[in-house]
Amino acid sequence: MDKPAVKAYVLKNGDVLSTNYLQQYAVKQSKQIPEDVFGSEYGEAGIIAPLYHPEALAKLMEMNTYHYRAVKTKARDTVGLGWNLVPTSEKPNETQKEKVLSFLQSPHPEETLEEILTKWMEDYEATGNGYLELIRGKDTLEGLEHIPAHTMRRHRDDALFVQIRGAKRRWFKRAGAPWDVDYETGEKVPLGSLSLDRRATEVLHILNYSARSDYYGSPDVLPALGAILGDQERAEFNIDFFENHAIPAYAVTVSGADLDEQTENMIKQYFQRDLKDNRHATLVLTASGGDGEKVEFKFEALSVDVKEASFRLYRKDNRDEVLSAHGVPPYRAGIAEEGSLGGSTAVESTEIYKQSILWPRQNMVEARLNKHILCDAFGVTDWKLEFHEIDTRDEAREADVYTKLFAMGAITSNKIRENMGEERIDHPIMDTPFIGGVPINQLGSPSGSTQNPDLIAEIKSLHRKLLEVVIK
Repeated sequence: MDKPAVKAYVLKNGDVLSTNYLQQYAVKQSKQIPEDVFGSEYGEAGIIAPLYHPEALAKLMEMNTYHYRAVKTKARDTVGLGWNLVPTSEKPNETQKEKVLSFLQSPHPEETLEEILTKWMEDYEATGNGYLELIRGKDTLEGLEHIPAHTMRRHRDDALFVQIRGAKRRWFKRAGAPWDVDYETGEKVPLGSLSLDRRATEVLHILNYSARSDYYGSPDVLPALGAILGDQERAEFNIDFFENHAIPAYAVTVSGADLDEQTENMIKQYFQRDLKDNRHATLVLTASGGDGEKVEFKFEALSVDVKEASFRLYRKDNRDEVLSAHGVPPYRAGIAEEGSLGGSTAVESTEIYKQSILWPRQNMVEARLNKHILCDAFGVTDWKLEFHEIDTRDEAREADVYTKLFAMGAITSNKIRENMGEERIDHPIMDTPFIGGVPINQLGSPSGSTQNPDLIAEIKSLHRKLLEVVIK
């Protein structure tokens, strides 16, 4: 009876690997995540372990272009397009505005408010958690600092946070907590009983709610993790294929003998010496085994027919899944998409993105900053901070709509200016509705039949100026 055939692979460098050897390592590529420096602190020290390793989540941004771009885009679109202080009362206190404005314009020696908040939101999108440090002086808030999310953990006491970097540990307290915390020991003491140099600073923690944890959030991209890993495998396969790193050239079938060291050396010598100029031929080699049996070797070139079209579709599917998990339209992530997401539909998809993704985030951040910075730290009650929104307007369409509304008396000139972001004009005519070029309060009255040339001329002049602003 013939002995079972043994398969082996000859590599480009002439080495021979048996299938048994390959199977030992077929699925053993390292999938380790970075060591958790908090590992010994969980449980006894009261520190709560996160659902997913934050550093591993942060590393996903390095693995996938579309995930990286979506995280950056959402963070920038949320807090990185500028901000304004807007009044919350009819006669706001200008002194309040000046007091907080100087802080917001310079909250850090080097970074702007937009830079700090953008990093805060990038952590929120990448790991599901963002941490912002409020640095208080003796009597007032003196600065803001972003704390990298992967260095922070929550304590079972909802008001405490701890950061570990190397051998150093620092404690923080929740913003607004009514006690002091020792920044080295984490001990809670009555408010105002610690000196400034021992007092822990405050943290604003935002989280993307997860039903599985009361302490940590999870990122939007988590359901698309398989798409990220699949796309990485696709990329690595292509790199290995085109660079010929350990890609088999031939399959070897040995009949009549085991693939012992002597047989392996014989195959290696054959390929290294005799087949350099003819690597794609199908060859059959016979030799005698040690016990006199016939040994047959069959060499077959492996197929290199790579289905590139399938890989392109696979990559697109992975890309779409990642962007869908984030809720980001393709063109906002720098992808020129033809067809259903191109043309006028791009405006509609961006409007959905703004309403369902950006507005909730902006409202969340505005609420935190207005409460803990404007109100609690500076006592500002007549003003609130608002972030600028991405511009999804179709100006030509808006001009046509405003023109029709104005002609019907449905909107005034000053209201149009406000909607366009322009300042109001202090003139009675600008707050008067018109129908057919006639002020609505003159329609049906005796004076309405007698036109005032000066009034008509002034109205036409203002109307022309308004149209110029709208069209511009």
